[in-house]
Amino acid sequence: MKRTIVVYSTVTGFARTYAQWIAEDLDADLYSLEELLPLIKHGQVTLNAYDLIIYGAGVRMGVIRNFAKFRKLLKRSGLLTSKKIIVWANGGTPQHPDRDYRSASRTFNRVELARHDYAYFYLEGGVRYEGLNPFEKGLLKTFAKRVQKYRNRGEWAVAVADHIADGYDHTDRTAITPLVTHGHEILGSSF
Repeated sequence: MKRTIVVYSTVTGFARTYAQWIAEDLDADLYSLEELLPLIKHGQVTLNAYDLIIYGAGVRMGVIRNFAKFRKLLKRSGLLTSKKIIVWANGGTPQHPDRDYRSASRTFNRVELARHDYAYFYLEGGVRYEGLNPFEKGLLKTFAKRVQKYRNRGEWAVAVADHIADGYDHTDRTAITPLVTHGHEILGSSF
């Protein structure tokens, strides 16, 4: 039986929600990155044992959180170019084809992007102030004030501007469907 692992890093909980849904749909092992690191260090888990590896986290300043740490795990396992890796990012802005690639382009290096080393998906999460450190909370509050000036930039800007001050949760289980479908394609299984 083919094995799948879903690894996530979360601060506010949105990535955990998506990771749980993805793991359920793909019958996968589920670990936070913080749980996984010591298990790998002590040889209790090896990424090479998996046929599909999925990593996801929230976006901060356009970069997928802790992906650099995860990339090191992939490199040590010799899996960087294996084509069996899916990465997702979740953030506070709605999904939109003109923007969804941005966190990938700021996270993956040029070689990784050119080779298409990772299948990439963006999932809308939301904004939650609980869990953020004071610096990040301050940045988000500042952004919440600034975004009000850009309401004329489209429906996504209005959607963010209308709800950012109080926070919102736009996680949607159906949003993972393309990611799960691609996972099945990598595994070569029918569903």
